[in-house]
Amino acid sequence: MVAVRFKKVFEPTSIGQMQLKNRIVMPPMGSNYADESGAIGQRTLDYYEARARGGAGLIIVEGSAPSLQCTTPHQASLGDDKLVPRWQKLTDVVHKYNARVAIQIMHSTMENWDGKAVQVGPSSLIVRARFMGISGESPHELTEEEIAERVGWFASAARRAREAGFDGVEIHGAHQYLVAAFLSSATNQRTDKYGGSVENKARFLVEILQAIRKEVGPDFPVWVRFNAQEWGVANGITIEETRQVVPMMVKAGAQALHVSGYGAGSYITSAPISDTPGLLVPLAEEVKKLTSVPVIAVGRLDIELGEKVLEEGKADLIAIGRRLIADPDLPNKMAEGRGDEVIPCISCMECIGRLYLDELGQGVACTINPVTGKERAYQIKPVGKAKNVVIVGGGPAGMQAAVVAAQRGHKVTLFEKGVKLGGQLNIAALPPFKGDIFPWINYLVRQVEKAGVEVKLNTDATAEIVTEGNPDAVVIATGGTPVMPDIPGVDKPNVVTAQDVLWGKAKAGQNVVIIGGGMVGCETGHYLAEQGKTVTIVEVLKRMASDMVFITRRRLMDRLRSKNVTLLTGATCEEIKEGSVQVTTVEGKKETIPADTVVIAIGYKANDRLYKALEGKVTEIYCIGDSSQPSKILEANNEGYRTGLAL
Repeated sequence: MVAVRFKKVFEPTSIGQMQLKNRIVMPPMGSNYADESGAIGQRTLDYYEARARGGAGLIIVEGSAPSLQCTTPHQASLGDDKLVPRWQKLTDVVHKYNARVAIQIMHSTMENWDGKAVQVGPSSLIVRARFMGISGESPHELTEEEIAERVGWFASAARRAREAGFDGVEIHGAHQYLVAAFLSSATNQRTDKYGGSVENKARFLVEILQAIRKEVGPDFPVWVRFNAQEWGVANGITIEETRQVVPMMVKAGAQALHVSGYGAGSYITSAPISDTPGLLVPLAEEVKKLTSVPVIAVGRLDIELGEKVLEEGKADLIAIGRRLIADPDLPNKMAEGRGDEVIPCISCMECIGRLYLDELGQGVACTINPVTGKERAYQIKPVGKAKNVVIVGGGPAGMQAAVVAAQRGHKVTLFEKGVKLGGQLNIAALPPFKGDIFPWINYLVRQVEKAGVEVKLNTDATAEIVTEGNPDAVVIATGGTPVMPDIPGVDKPNVVTAQDVLWGKAKAGQNVVIIGGGMVGCETGHYLAEQGKTVTIVEVLKRMASDMVFITRRRLMDRLRSKNVTLLTGATCEEIKEGSVQVTTVEGKKETIPADTVVIAIGYKANDRLYKALEGKVTEIYCIGDSSQPSKILEANNEGYRTGLAL
């Protein structure tokens, strides 16, 4: 039964002759699960099967290369006939759930982000991978013969997609990949028939559409994802140009339009936590005014906002991306009125951050859902014999271990010394633009309750308290403690930790120096700068926030600069004095910086005291999360889930 609130979202629709059970689209998002030849395996099948089972009406499989000559590391490929049988397995799996499946054909970008592939483009321009801050090399300017060759690649790839059982294909004409590069004057400075006028810049795309139509016939659904506008790009695509290009695409055979955008320096194509939900919807609305073919809107959408977009006629379908990475069952849960069971995406960007420079082929993963990419290995199965399990520490690792262990049938008791569950997540959610972490904390707490875990708050569990219950297994997830540097003056009363500042336990003066420019230090700096403080961040490494995903890092750096935060890289703190800090800059100069408050943010160390106290006293014991090795939330959450399976 469909929830009454979302009638429009779950209403059937169509693209050409392709019938869809609802208007939810899983857009193409790279997984990097393919092998070096571009062939997909069981991991890819399991990943997409979970999303099909979860209720999406249309799944657009990740951007796949039309030729092995234009691929990136571990990118899936449609560039060889011998790959068709593998793809056939995927379409068969998706079709089992009455979902339709298309595939995006994607030629590599002219930005040399992997440092290895020979890049090509419409013009030989030095392009900088702005969203990562990595400088690329000047790409090879394609000749007209090479352009024609690539048109043929796209057509052949579409044929293979049809032979493999796909219900349609999408041409990737967005985000500065090759087709988009031709459409934009920022990257296309040709003077032949493929450059200059809007019509000429669109010629490559039009020829691709025409060639695909000739190859697959008039009825096979084909559409385009494209940038309706480029922000912060000199001579970038404008809405005025889009108004001219849209009818060209439709006339050439596009049966739908998937509307995106591109922003230099922001990678706006994948909205981070700080971006407004639905930020690209106005572009879809503009495109919808120009055509009668279905329009797909994208940009940090959820079901509620999607219903509003559809109801107001701003689009015909809604693309929900990372939320389906976080919870493949989101459509079914929302249709059944189980919204409180949806795993909430926190837009941390770890998923996409893992893909770039992923030479090892680790593939996409999710901070909040450890099962993503491990659908087969991480199945919860009942235990043969229930154990009495004690878990100490109510952070993400401890809660995840408790939930999984209880779901498998164990009797679980969870000790937390604080007044509420969440651990360091309660601090991580406090800096500006991090509030989306709170819904995840609430979700985990609900899961703990639903699983029947006995929770004991305000309990500083000692070895005696743990062992008095005669546990069969113990999991230590007591987190980490802030590292204090060996600096003269670090014991002065004006020296505090970032943790205490964010908690509100320590008040900062007007002039603040933060020692440590990792994610915690920089986010704390932003937090204080928002309060009007004068902030200086001192980092010994050459790069601030080097532990952050490149997309969110770039956003944070922009905000720190906009707040006039002083960023000192390659610098060391020599001494903390009364009212100042002495540092040595990267040039070797001694500088004295005014400091009413000094904030220490150089990291955490494992809090494994309880683990060591219990060694030899219990038969089965685990030390997980930051109590074992301080790491990102993704690793802690994954370790908690894995431990729950191991118990």
